[in-house]
Amino acid sequence: MEGLAAKLERIWDPEDPIFTPREKAALEMATLFTEDYRAISAEHIQRWRQFFSDAELIELATFMALADGFGKVVEMLGLGDVEPGCGTEL
Repeated sequence: MEGLAAKLERIWDPEDPIFTPREKAALEMATLFTEDYRAISAEHIQRWRQFFSDAELIELATFMALADGFGKVVEMLGLGDVEPGCGTEL
């Protein structure tokens, strides 16, 4: 199954100048969280603190966990299509 980051790269290039450095940091955080959260290091957290307060990092991480977990619950219980009709999972 194709990962979220690969799907998003087909739509948005994370290096596209349309994204601010803060948005790029959030995209990096979301990508690592969904693809391999164990790969997140103290260096990542320190770099993200350049763009987000501790409260904002907690808020972002909590939302990522909620969204990721909710998607898993929907799939586990068969409540929705595993493959979205539009071909893009957000």
